[in-house]
Amino acid sequence: MTDAPPPAPKAPASSSSTETTNVVVRAYPKVVYLYLTWLAALVIGFLHPSAELIDAEGAIRFTGEATSKAYTLGRIWFLIFVVNILVIAFEFSRIRSVAIVGISVGFVFAGMYFGFLEGIGAYLGGLELLMSKGFYYTFAGVFAIMYLLVFINTRFSYWEIQPNEILHHHGFLGDVHRYPTRGLRMRKEITDVFEYVLLRAGTLVITPTGVERPIFLENVIGLNRVEDKIQRLLGTMKVRIDTGVVGGVD
Repeated sequence: MTDAPPPAPKAPASSSSTETTNVVVRAYPKVVYLYLTWLAALVIGFLHPSAELIDAEGAIRFTGEATSKAYTLGRIWFLIFVVNILVIAFEFSRIRSVAIVGISVGFVFAGMYFGFLEGIGAYLGGLELLMSKGFYYTFAGVFAIMYLLVFINTRFSYWEIQPNEILHHHGFLGDVHRYPTRGLRMRKEITDVFEYVLLRAGTLVITPTGVERPIFLENVIGLNRVEDKIQRLLGTMKVRIDTGVVGGVD
């Protein structure tokens, strides 16, 4: 009786279908952080009551509960708008954000103790911030066009990282600048807490060999995910990757 031949070894599964061959990095303008205001304009425009009366001067007039609802929606939208503008205007590092939270909590407790919160609440609640349905829809439409233009622009201006070189695509004619990946230095910077919360965004700093000044790619959406892809792509090469810390030195 002869022994059965041993089973043939299984061929390793091919990973070509899941292997990353390039990583595309797109830097966006800061206007992308205003998407909350844009979405709020769409929603509030839908919920906003229609004007029931327009006087001789063209002013909008509502009757009954519609007036209170219009004022409330106006205050909500304005609050979201102010918060979004603050995110763009200032850089909220980790230390600064903790300080702001501490000051806000202290202010609330002081207001409760000394009794001045009621006056502030009454003043803010009495603000007549009234915008029409047309205003919200017009605002949302303008921002929709702006975001469309930003999307188109980032399809023509972006960075592509390959195992052996870095390509900078720019211009509508497809101009390309090439940099080697050998000796590449790279680090990520997440210095604004709120920008990271809104879009998981930050700055990717790359310094190819032979380049005097680092290349700053700001407002990269999903920065951690992009960095992880680059690490896996260049994992077989000697690349120094410095991991930044949320919040820099104030």
